[in-house]
Amino acid sequence: MFSGSSPSASAASGRLRYAVIALVLAFPSVCLLVNRGDSIGLGLLALLGFWVGFREGFARTLQREDGYVALAFFAFFAVAVLSYEFGQATYDGFRFLGRDLRFLLIVPVLVLFRRYPPPAKAVFIGLALGGLLTGAYALVEFLHAPAVYRAQAETDLPIMFGDLTACIVLTLAAAYGLVVSARKWWLIAAFLLCLFLGLTAVIFSGARGAWVALVLLLPLLFGLLGRVTHKRYLALIVVSLLVLFAGTFAVSRTDVRHRLAEITGQISLYQTALHSLPSDRTQNVRDVPFCDDQRQFLESWLVFTGRGTNVNVNVVRDPKLSTTRQLSVVCHDGYALQITATRRSYGWITLPRSVYRETALQSTRLLVCGIGTVSLSGSNSKKIYINSDDYREIVLHSGPRSGNTVDVVVAPAQTLWLVPVEGYFGEYRYSLMNTSVGKRFEMWRAAWHMFLKHPVLGIGTGAFYEDAQQMARRGFIAPPAARFDHPHSDYFDALSSRGVVGLVALLALFLVPAAYFLRAVKSHEDTSHAVGLAGLLLVCGFAIFGLTDTVFIHSMNISWYVIYIALFMALLKPGGAKAEGVK
Repeated sequence: MFSGSSPSASAASGRLRYAVIALVLAFPSVCLLVNRGDSIGLGLLALLGFWVGFREGFARTLQREDGYVALAFFAFFAVAVLSYEFGQATYDGFRFLGRDLRFLLIVPVLVLFRRYPPPAKAVFIGLALGGLLTGAYALVEFLHAPAVYRAQAETDLPIMFGDLTACIVLTLAAAYGLVVSARKWWLIAAFLLCLFLGLTAVIFSGARGAWVALVLLLPLLFGLLGRVTHKRYLALIVVSLLVLFAGTFAVSRTDVRHRLAEITGQISLYQTALHSLPSDRTQNVRDVPFCDDQRQFLESWLVFTGRGTNVNVNVVRDPKLSTTRQLSVVCHDGYALQITATRRSYGWITLPRSVYRETALQSTRLLVCGIGTVSLSGSNSKKIYINSDDYREIVLHSGPRSGNTVDVVVAPAQTLWLVPVEGYFGEYRYSLMNTSVGKRFEMWRAAWHMFLKHPVLGIGTGAFYEDAQQMARRGFIAPPAARFDHPHSDYFDALSSRGVVGLVALLALFLVPAAYFLRAVKSHEDTSHAVGLAGLLLVCGFAIFGLTDTVFIHSMNISWYVIYIALFMALLKPGGAKAEGVK
């Protein structure tokens, strides 16, 4: 390996090179399909990198561009530490810093790949194996699943599984020009099979953020591949993608149709909640009774909860609400839920409420009329029997950590009219925000207000949960949005936890390597073009994932980003991979 090196040293270097190739080949599959596979892979690569760095020198091995990228990674961690020290110090923050330490491993991993770069074809073969195995895993699990299925493998999170399999698809697709140039039909067929199964894994994950990233980045991918691939092949890929997506959309068990339909429905629910709430929530946080008799709210409330069992439910205008004098709560719009059971059996329906006082005795107020029983959920709840021709006001009680729904039972062929009354701000109206979209909007709103209070360094790394809980107790945000330790967006997380400085550090984490890969995409050498495109798509993918999810709060995502940024960078230097196609 080196001039004048001993045979034993050369043998050791040869074994180390093969070890690096084996780790690169196995990592995509092991990361997703083996428990703690990401930590094992990153740990082994970092240990080998430290050994090489101490033996041969870190500075002599790294290039100038490596220093810029390493500086961006170090700056991201340094800002997190700075914000933790000068902001609120919480257990979550300390835990997040432990995960962020992985960003510092970019240096030993870069050193290892610079000194012992695997061939480009080994990198793309590893990605192809990842697409093949994860897609086959998702397909087998789908065929054995009894109901709607969302693939997650060992990530335990379908969103993470979808994001990382989307990374496999995007980076693997960058090698399409190399594969076609080899002019071997079996290689092209195998490549397309791996790509197809990788896409299957993405679709079966149900991760809408990953779907959005694919849709947004496909034009970029096809545009940059046009230089090395005939347009008819690109058209064939587009048609194949449309057929794959249409097929999965048609099969209800894939959850694709439902996941897409959810978006518009949840946005509509959130808008209804916003219209029923005051524009300035900071001035309306007192615990005062509020009659939720708006027609739009009640109709959306029913859409959110479903129609129950053996009941017909309608929103009706009832004049008795405004004429009944003994009620202490005034209902201005006069709409109520009309719940009627079928003639042959009892009917029931469960109606949600938003609870933030989880350690106290739960109670709520209702205006009811007709025949039936109502109660709050929970083991210590008591049913109240209703048999009245006029509206009466009742108070329901339940034990601690319960009471998040109102349960209504109506006797056969009987009717019960019901109107919820908020005992505290947002008790019922905030329930419409308890959706994937609604909670994200509320978390982003909370994060924005945290940023406005602490614009420079934010409230402190990992302090989002503490502040969000306080906002929920004041009624400023919906309680469901305060149950998370991050705001489900890397950009809002940076603004709220680390301020403007944190946002700049996050952008540098994307832009510095992206600029390097963008220069490589312009290369006339096919392998450099493919590797640069793969790196650019990786960065863009993570940047898009971060719009609706806090990607870098998960150690697996950090491991993936560190390894593949280092790997694609190492393949682009003269000392990196040989300028060769896939053969």
